[in-house]
Amino acid sequence: MNDPFAINLQQHHDALGEFMTLLETEQSLFTDAPVAVDALARLTERKAAQAKTLEQLDGQRRAILHERGYSTDRDGASQLAGALEQDALWQALLERIEAARMQNQINGLAIGTRLDHTNRTLSFLQRETGQTLYGPNGRTRAFGSNHSLRNGV
Repeated sequence: MNDPFAINLQQHHDALGEFMTLLETEQSLFTDAPVAVDALARLTERKAAQAKTLEQLDGQRRAILHERGYSTDRDGASQLAGALEQDALWQALLERIEAARMQNQINGLAIGTRLDHTNRTLSFLQRETGQTLYGPNGRTRAFGSNHSLRNGV
């Protein structure tokens, strides 16, 4: 497999595997209570770096396709993969892309669920106490007769 296109497909496939591992780790962090915010922040940085790598590999693949006179879409990639007898690798890459898309969607739903739960909890606490618990800066406000928590003073 000395062809640059075949090498790119393998690199892209491997990088997607690493990205999937990060997505799976992210999902497991969302199920922890409480969420390990520091670990999630570090993971988010790693995920962003890996996404950049994937974008670069995609750009390289498109450039190779263009240089060889193929369309730069999936059809062109499929045609070149077939010409190089790399159909199986191309199909495995497409399957991994779909799996990553689905895992990312699941994680997005988990984030939305967590956020909704947090917002409902805060709303409940505000209704029960009749006061705002947190100021605009995210810090708790002192309770006392000299402070109007609703007015931010």
